[in-house]
Amino acid sequence: MKFELPASISSTQDLSNLIIEIGGYTRWFAKDTIRRRVSTKKRKKHSNDEPVLSSAASEVIRNWSSSNPMTSLSLNKLVKTLEKSKASASVIAITLAAPPTNEVKTKLVAWCRKNIAPDVMVSFNFNTTILGGMVVRSGSRIFDWSFKRQILAARESFPEVLRRV
Repeated sequence: MKFELPASISSTQDLSNLIIEIGGYTRWFAKDTIRRRVSTKKRKKHSNDEPVLSSAASEVIRNWSSSNPMTSLSLNKLVKTLEKSKASASVIAITLAAPPTNEVKTKLVAWCRKNIAPDVMVSFNFNTTILGGMVVRSGSRIFDWSFKRQILAARESFPEVLRRV
């Protein structure tokens, strides 16, 4: 089953953190389910507070449980699905001239997942020497849409442009 990740989970590191977080929740859920089955009114209730989840983990579990039963087995299947997704996902690196805001990251990841692949992982870097635009690396291919490249490509006409300013 293909599983759609939220755009806030952009890199393989984000996905690794999500897997760890949902794995912890899955272990808590299994223990809590057993505790509720064997618990009687005579027994003293143990403090077994539900772990606090990030909004991304909550969203993933909510989306998963909309088409799957909320059981320990199903949650383990979710973790395995996320691990498979991490292992098979294509990865691209986007370099910008400044550190991207969360809004910019989310929009770029959403665009990449819509137009490239639904499971693509995107890592973000920044390099002030590109002046603006972006450089995208996918495997050994590099796509350079930076201002620096455009200026260097028009190196002969650049002094003429400066004289007119």
